[in-house]
Amino acid sequence: MKLAIISPPFMRPTSPPLGPAILLGYLKKNLPDIEARAFDLNLLYYKKVLDCLARGVFKIRLYNWDEETTARRVEQAVLFMRHGIRDGFDLRLYHHSATVFLSLEDNFNAFMSEMVRRYLVGLSIPDRVEVFIRDLIRPVIDYGPDLVGLSVLFSSQMVFALLMAILIKREIGSKVFMGGASIGVMSQPERLFREPWLISAKDRMREFYLRQYVDCLVPGEGERALLALCTARDRNDLAEVPNIIFVRDREIIANPPYVIDDLGQIPAPDFRDFPLEDYISPEIILPFLTSRGCPWGKCAFCTHHHSYLRYRGLGIGECLRQLRQLKGHYRARLFNFYDEMIPPGRFRRLAQAMIDEGMGISYSAYAKPTKSFDAGLLRLIYRSGGRVIMWGVESASQRVLELMRKGTKIKEVEKVLQDSARAGIMNLTFIMFGFPTETEAEFHKTIAFLEKNRPYIHALSKGKFVLTGGSLVQREPERFGITEIREAAGSKVYNRSFEYQVSRGLGPKEVASLFKENVKRLETFGLSPRLGVYRDHLLIYALSKWACKSPQDIPEL
Repeated sequence: MKLAIISPPFMRPTSPPLGPAILLGYLKKNLPDIEARAFDLNLLYYKKVLDCLARGVFKIRLYNWDEETTARRVEQAVLFMRHGIRDGFDLRLYHHSATVFLSLEDNFNAFMSEMVRRYLVGLSIPDRVEVFIRDLIRPVIDYGPDLVGLSVLFSSQMVFALLMAILIKREIGSKVFMGGASIGVMSQPERLFREPWLISAKDRMREFYLRQYVDCLVPGEGERALLALCTARDRNDLAEVPNIIFVRDREIIANPPYVIDDLGQIPAPDFRDFPLEDYISPEIILPFLTSRGCPWGKCAFCTHHHSYLRYRGLGIGECLRQLRQLKGHYRARLFNFYDEMIPPGRFRRLAQAMIDEGMGISYSAYAKPTKSFDAGLLRLIYRSGGRVIMWGVESASQRVLELMRKGTKIKEVEKVLQDSARAGIMNLTFIMFGFPTETEAEFHKTIAFLEKNRPYIHALSKGKFVLTGGSLVQREPERFGITEIREAAGSKVYNRSFEYQVSRGLGPKEVASLFKENVKRLETFGLSPRLGVYRDHLLIYALSKWACKSPQDIPEL
């Protein structure tokens, strides 16, 4: 048995994906004789793009530059993001470089997405593009796996994942399964097998039935499913594989899930197959989970609870053991804790243990800004190596927060941000505009809150409310002033989108208009709006000698 786990494009190429590394670690522990490899084809995609630009294979224009200038400026931007940050984190140069790279991502990824769609529907594409696509999948084809897993974290990866499944089936006939967070958060993942995927390009459309190219879906935790798939001898054995969806005799079957209650059974992630020095960051930043699920799990807009059936924490001692192992094996001192959020009590125990053990690492983490994150706890977190906390603030309207079921008080949120910044921790705040029933006054109240707390906000991740299938808002719309919900015209089975109407507050079009009017002002909050996009780099900045505790300490960008 040879196994390949693939991360397809498009994701940010600043750090390795966590899911495949966890699966590899678990599989190698339980089936040590299996031959298994991870392929970060997302990173390979970006490496090939940059190489093709440098050699003139692809010619694009950004801003008012010609093709040669664009290629040179992109190369300079990537060099700075990899090396210049380490030498001295000049925020102006960083903002410029990250803006150039983001423009490349937006433009080239849109171009390549269109090319993939044309390829899928049978339209001709330039030879150099077809060569690019085939060269991208070539390492997997040459490896010749019996079983291939496609790890899809974001909906932006779905169409590329479909293409890769088709090419793998056509070239080597491997068994293929598809999993990852993008599937895990779906309320009805079986629809991916039941309904056709409509792929369109230009004036042509084609239907694809995923079940022709993918043997099963893994909509949640994948460890036990992968272990069983690697030992299954034929299709009949799929009935015994937990937590998968598959088709038998035209019937779609969803096997019951299996939850690993003791996370200590899962070893440290295995990043050996990832070229860690190639990510677009000056230093290795490893993702890590200290828990699974959300200890709150009540937010009305969220569907992350679909991925994990319940909350479980890895023992503090085991957390430290695995972190020490990762630090030593990969010479990594920077980590991003990917927990949905770390509650204050657990954070206190974890931080104190890291201090007692002298871990010598720095990290970022997600948390909810409640009053339990007092000044003392935040200073403790800083002493333990915590340098960035990403806070789910969402709104400055207490009424809206209560309707969201966030469990936060805006006055407490304000104090947490202030105490965190004073402790030396950098704050990234998540803001959501346009939650149903939000008024224009409440929209501007949130902006006023950001303005008042500008000195304590180092990065901002902003967005408009998106109605997600399976969320409480979608299941009980009347509670949120929603009178009608319908699937949008451009909705896809792999990326469902909804239109809705409200009986009170701002409608979606009004929210979009207000957001557009205020986006330039919103981009002035924080050290650079790009740090809300390339979040790994905020941790790098927080550790640099150039770091400012307050955005007001530096000239305006």
